[in-house]
Amino acid sequence: MLSSLLMRRVGLGATLIFAFTLAGIPGQAQQMRQQMADKVAENAGNTLVQKINGESCSDFANMMAQMKHQSSGGSSSSSMSQKLKANTEARTQFVNIVAAPLLNKMISCNMLPGGM
Repeated sequence: MLSSLLMRRVGLGATLIFAFTLAGIPGQAQQMRQQMADKVAENAGNTLVQKINGESCSDFANMMAQMKHQSSGGSSSSSMSQKLKANTEARTQFVNIVAAPLLNKMISCNMLPGGM
């Protein structure tokens, strides 16, 4: 009788531990997805910054014109654009990486909108 009661308690304890472990998995998966999205945004931002910094003003103007033409050419966005629209944290990280170098290049190349 004692061993039967002990087995029930051990079984119940194991069941509870298993249930709590399973309950934590969706949160961990969400966190891993967010970390991956952040890493993708960081890599894309750093790649764009390297491209911006490595181009002359005329090359930069051509790149901007191509990007504008591509975005107005169709209703579908690029895969990266869609990911950034769907994930505000990754979008914020991308903007924090790209904004200053992009604006600095636009100022250096006299490309501010409205002739500023």
